[in-house]
Amino acid sequence: MTMEFHIQLSDMQEYFPQFLASMQATLLDRSWEQQAIAPAHIGSGGITRLRIRPGMEIVMTDLLLEEDMKYTIQENFQLLELNYSLSGQTYCAWNGKEKQIASKEGSVVFLADEKVYLERKAGIRNQHVEIRMSPEHFLSYSEQSEDGSIFEAFLNRHQGGVEPYDTSPAIQKCIHDMFFCTYQGPLKRLYMESKAMEIIALVSQNLGTAKARSSVKLRKQDVEMLARVQATIVQNLENPYSIRQLSRMAGMNESKLKQGFREMYGMSIFEQVRQARVEKALVLMETEQLTIGQAAAAVGYSNASNFTAAFRKQYGMNPSEYVRRQFS
Repeated sequence: MTMEFHIQLSDMQEYFPQFLASMQATLLDRSWEQQAIAPAHIGSGGITRLRIRPGMEIVMTDLLLEEDMKYTIQENFQLLELNYSLSGQTYCAWNGKEKQIASKEGSVVFLADEKVYLERKAGIRNQHVEIRMSPEHFLSYSEQSEDGSIFEAFLNRHQGGVEPYDTSPAIQKCIHDMFFCTYQGPLKRLYMESKAMEIIALVSQNLGTAKARSSVKLRKQDVEMLARVQATIVQNLENPYSIRQLSRMAGMNESKLKQGFREMYGMSIFEQVRQARVEKALVLMETEQLTIGQAAAAVGYSNASNFTAAFRKQYGMNPSEYVRRQFS
């Protein structure tokens, strides 16, 4: 037996409610987070949708189907999607092309006004993470960067296609962290957005680079040590380690440390410190009601204006405005 569904979409926001209706699923709605529980005749598990911000959402699927599921989706808009399959198999066909997406495989999907056919098999646990966004939202990440051409080249390269990307250890760790996230409420929203942005940076760097850049070969041991360095950075934001100290910890010279860190995380060590400080400060403002000055001091900023500048660089607005928009 096979379940067949047909959906027509004119906007990214319509995907989840129409999918929900076709499955006759039970909805648990928590404002920005929605969870659809599959009915028994469909299977077990469900689909979670996180509405991160206008133009961006994250959809996580964890379904064990009773029957094969086939979908025909007419998308009358532009959609960029970075997806990853933790388990299961998906067959995809569009515009005379087709692709089989296997377990442990990631794909970049950038389609516009296309009819897409999807098929997922029964009896196999289907676990997927999808970062869905408008092209305009994707390009907004380059507004304050001199590398804006990289983002445009990325879109041009993937226009009209479903193509695999290199699933590096760093990307796989991000996906795992997202799928098994234990945070709740506003903290979860912030955490999931930061992980999604990290994946966007890593995939864009790996596939969309328009500039020549040197690459450092990382062994399994190097990857493990760089992950330890990254954890150390995040755990010591008030008194950050020097490059020399981190180099000694990782057992590699400073040049390889800096190149390897950028290769693995898509940012410099300095950028990682700044990003983690801003994220932690925002959490402190929300969960402990600290003022901007108190939160800035708690993560190692001696000057609140420097913190505000760093926050604006990361989120495009002052911290007071961000908190008012996100948590009002």
